Amino acid sequence: MDKLTLKLFEFYNLDAEINGLSNPQTGEKVSEGLLQAKLPLTVKYWLTELSKKVRSEKQTIEDLKNELIRKYGKEDDKGGISIPVVVDELGADGQPVKVVAEDGTETVKKVLNPDYQAFDKEFGELLNTEKELEYKPFDLADFKSLETTDNFVTFFKLIKVEETKVVSMK
Repeated sequence: MDKLTLKLFEFYNLDAEINGLSNPQTGEKVSEGLLQAKLPLTVKYWLTELSKKVRSEKQTIEDLKNELIRKYGKEDDKGGISIPVVVDELGADGQPVKVVAEDGTETVKKVLNPDYQAFDKEFGELLNTEKELEYKPFDLADFKSLETTDNFVTFFKLIKVEETKVVSMK
């Protein structure tokens, strides 16, 4: 087994590269992922084992993210908690500040939500935290028959590439 240090955001990337990615709003598949490719059974086995580790780490990150949302977010009338990126700017009287556009329409002035900024800062720090991943290294030859238009940037870090020897002729 090899070890590699990744930043926590790379666990999200690696999960998508292995398992594929769907649009959360539509459910539409954006990418298939390596596990859907035709690969040797032993490669699929080690990809599946890697996927379990990555998914576990991703779930831990999601749990911490949800804690931050509860910490910085506001509950709506339906019990949902969210953190809007922008909020109404309030004047000294506590009322929303209104601005008049060139066409005479009046709108409420918006500002960046300080709670969102605090959430974003804390979550960003978490995502940049490093974590060691233990995995079975993959050989580039294991994927020689794979045809794809996807780019597996994080997964490429887990592939062992045989160094070619340069022979000089004199």
